Amino acid sequence: MSQYYPIFIDLKALPVLVVGGGNVALRKVQTLLHHGALVRIVSPRLDPELKELIDGETCFWVEKNYSSEDIQEARLVFSCTEIEEVNAQVSRDANALYRLVNVVDDPDKCSFIVPSIMEQGDLKIAVSTGGSSPIVARQVRAELETMYGSEMAEYLTLLKNWRNKAKSELPPEKRSIFWNRATDGEVRELIKAHRLAEAKGVVETCFQSLLG
Repeated sequence: MSQYYPIFIDLKALPVLVVGGGNVALRKVQTLLHHGALVRIVSPRLDPELKELIDGETCFWVEKNYSSEDIQEARLVFSCTEIEEVNAQVSRDANALYRLVNVVDDPDKCSFIVPSIMEQGDLKIAVSTGGSSPIVARQVRAELETMYGSEMAEYLTLLKNWRNKAKSELPPEKRSIFWNRATDGEVRELIKAHRLAEAKGVVETCFQSLLG
């Protein structure tokens, strides 16, 4: 198996095709919509929960069996059916048109695989076993969730709010001092203890000490 190159893709307004209308397709569509993709589903039937996501603006349903012309302008293609012949055809068509394709639970037909993702605000950690064992990937993700809790979302938001100010008001040599102090662990621990005001005060004090 080839080694996969890990990347993060901006899916905002990106046209994505999902073939299939069952539970697997539901999970894919939910994640794709969460990240801003424009999703077109091709399937003769949809599970009721998946049908509820169809809005005619960001999520569309073409009520038919898959055919090669369905790929159209899709930049990413997901095949989520239980019919091997359909999955194989989707993979062949996507590759012929130089589109990235993922066939669920069949790495040999994929040009990309979807990692198990741990997410806390702006923090995203993707875990992959290269298709060897999705279960192990999920186990590793669960371990990471115990290491990086909900405080990470507020922590990263706080740091993000200081980026422009530090860049515009501190010289380069002092910026590194500021960021090393702001990320030395104290601020995160204060947020973890639900002491956000104190955490903000630590960052403010650090910044003020480096002015002039």
